Amino acid sequence: MSDTEIIRYCSPTLAGLKTASLFTTPCDDYDSLRQQILRINAKLRRCGLRLIPLSLRKGRALIYIYREAALAKDILRTASSRVLETLGYTPQDVARSVCHLSRRIRECGDFPHEIGFFLGYPETDVICFMEGRKDYVCADVWKAYSNEEEAKKTFTLYRRCTELYTKRLESGEPIDRLIVKTAEN
Repeated sequence: MSDTEIIRYCSPTLAGLKTASLFTTPCDDYDSLRQQILRINAKLRRCGLRLIPLSLRKGRALIYIYREAALAKDILRTASSRVLETLGYTPQDVARSVCHLSRRIRECGDFPHEIGFFLGYPETDVICFMEGRKDYVCADVWKAYSNEEEAKKTFTLYRRCTELYTKRLESGEPIDRLIVKTAEN
């Protein structure tokens, strides 16, 4: 797993704009991946971030990077918490909830729809998506069912953040200098 991959898929999370990000990376050797994760987490932990593999399948690892304090807030919101509890999560315990998410991904072989709560998407949009509604107003990072202008602004912000972080990494700035420590940490 390279710094370039992390920047390409996780810049808004590193910048403190987004709760979490997901990406896949090749994984032919789990011990090597584990060592990479330990090295990366040493940099991330100082800023309240954590990187873990959620699943391993067909030579690929699904990597989840998240801001622990932001995730705790997100999954404890009233509607989010209620939905997650019906699916067997324990929203009061972030680590247990992330473990349960990992188990759900492995069991269903795909992304369970509640994953939006774990990525910091607006809870009303996640619930509408889970209900199978087709009347979304725009789609990019997620499907937005209301507040189209705000969603589009957020999509643009995430894209610009990724462009900026990519340029900074390409100019030689180390990834640990790109991680923003937020007020929650």
